[in-house]
Amino acid sequence: MFGDPRDVVLKAGDFLADATRELTMTPQDHTHLRHEVAAIAAEHPGEIGAAVNPVTGALSNVFLFLLIFGMSATVDVDSLVRQLKNTYAIGMGCLMQFGIMPFLGYVVCVSLQKHGLNGPMGITLLIVLASPGGSFSNLWVSVFNADLSLSVAMTTISTVLSCFFLPFNLSLYAHAAYGQQGDLLNGIDFTAIFVSLGIVVGGIFLGLLCSWKIKSPKLAKVANALGSVSGIGLIIFSILLSGSGGEAESHALWSQDWSFYVGVALPCILGMFLANVVAILAKLKRPECMTLSIECCYQNAGIATSAAVNLFPNPAIKAQALAVPLFYGMVQATVVTLYCIICHYANWSKAPKTDTLCAAMTKTYEIDGPSKNGIKDDTKVVDMDALAAKKDDDSARSSIAESAKLV
Repeated sequence: MFGDPRDVVLKAGDFLADATRELTMTPQDHTHLRHEVAAIAAEHPGEIGAAVNPVTGALSNVFLFLLIFGMSATVDVDSLVRQLKNTYAIGMGCLMQFGIMPFLGYVVCVSLQKHGLNGPMGITLLIVLASPGGSFSNLWVSVFNADLSLSVAMTTISTVLSCFFLPFNLSLYAHAAYGQQGDLLNGIDFTAIFVSLGIVVGGIFLGLLCSWKIKSPKLAKVANALGSVSGIGLIIFSILLSGSGGEAESHALWSQDWSFYVGVALPCILGMFLANVVAILAKLKRPECMTLSIECCYQNAGIATSAAVNLFPNPAIKAQALAVPLFYGMVQATVVTLYCIICHYANWSKAPKTDTLCAAMTKTYEIDGPSKNGIKDDTKVVDMDALAAKKDDDSARSSIAESAKLV
């Protein structure tokens, strides 16, 4: 981590300077910079992955637990049970998560092998796309008022299923693309994965238990605020952690061929698009469409980061591999944020269309329920004036019927 707060500012300045220089570089400059990366990594091998230690790991797990607990305690248990019975939505989510996304990664790796996407990068990308959904997906769903109950249900199921599908998909696609299998699985820290699984499942269980036993709107609001703050803290912590990987890793991120940026970004964008198509064709409710799309394209990039540290002993290769989950994380955060903003203005979220984006982001309609201007169900906003007019018509008809009986 950074010893002085000023180091954060300096690191951010270096990061932007590297990106600016990248825009004006020639192919010869790229070649020279790759040699610089190798030299820097050889001189300072301890910088890469140095931040992956028990202290930072424990702090990350605390943020993760509070995020999952807070979001789960926000959910009404009856709504969750109802979504667990929504077999089509959950089935399509699992198919996208463990079927389509790893396959997209395989297609990208095979297609771009001859264009600069080398083996370590491709293998790390396969690990990213074979991983379960990231915990940040619950935060995005909550902040932008998609279906949080469905999100928690999908997070629980995908986390458990990943115990089987993560090693299965890695064995299948890594062997098909690169002829590697045993060494790849040996390099993955499955202990850390099971610890993460336990934290997620434990946070969900305790959060739902509190929601079921206490059933207090005040508690739900406090829990949601706790989860949101913890999620923001985890994002900031992850940014600082990724920024502490050393100069070699920063150069590796901005000195790659076009195939790296296209190959890493394409599965996320295609996954988002395909999930939307599947959800719309299935006639899911609009907030459910949002949740399905977010859950399918938002991957747990931390698993790939940990695996890359263990898999590749060569510092220069390790720096290239670590650039994959870092860039994918940037892409998925950008894509999901833009998608959620578009959905808000398209009236797909649970927030009433009369609410501004900022107002909607400060509320959660899992708790707040109807607004004073309209009652928002999962598909549309019902105008209160129309409801009042209908009630008046019904009253008038009742009065006429009573008068007729008296006559």
